[in-house]
Amino acid sequence: MLSKRIIPCLDVRDGQLTKGVKFKGNIDLGDPVEVARRYYEEGADEIVFYDITASAEGRSIFLDVVERVAETIFIPFSVGGGLSSVAQMREVLLAGAEKVSLNSAAVTNPSLIAEGASAFGSQAIVLGMDARRVPVTSAIPSGYEIVIRGGRTPRASTPWPGPGGPKAWGPGKSVSTPWTPMAPRTAMS
Repeated sequence: MLSKRIIPCLDVRDGQLTKGVKFKGNIDLGDPVEVARRYYEEGADEIVFYDITASAEGRSIFLDVVERVAETIFIPFSVGGGLSSVAQMREVLLAGAEKVSLNSAAVTNPSLIAEGASAFGSQAIVLGMDARRVPVTSAIPSGYEIVIRGGRTPRASTPWPGPGGPKAWGPGKSVSTPWTPMAPRTAMS
């Protein structure tokens, strides 16, 4: 029987935990390290950390924040935002993340998914995709389009392929990996 998992998602902007609606009207809520620790202590199964402005600002993730969160929690930890190369994925994984989440860069360079999976294993790569509802047209029959950079850049030429899933991803095939449970991370003495 499948059990429910609690996976808080922390949106981080300028090194601070933030909350907004569609990346607008954000207010800072404090230190993401302290909030991640609190979620861990309260029994979260995993933490997801998104640097929500890294991609739009064309910069790398704040690795110091990733390192501080990884030193504080002992559960699976996924990190995304601004990752556009295998080298950047490596930096994030070495900073303490178990998984990297690709979004905008995977839309503009779908082979990045396979490159990351080849370098670090498919269990370490997560694909996040932002889609928004649009009018159904012959160019976008599903009624959804993929957007990048937190919805700041529409990809009208990249319609969601429809009910069959994202068949356009990867060289002539969809990228699919089976789910495998991860052992919980434990504190090291």
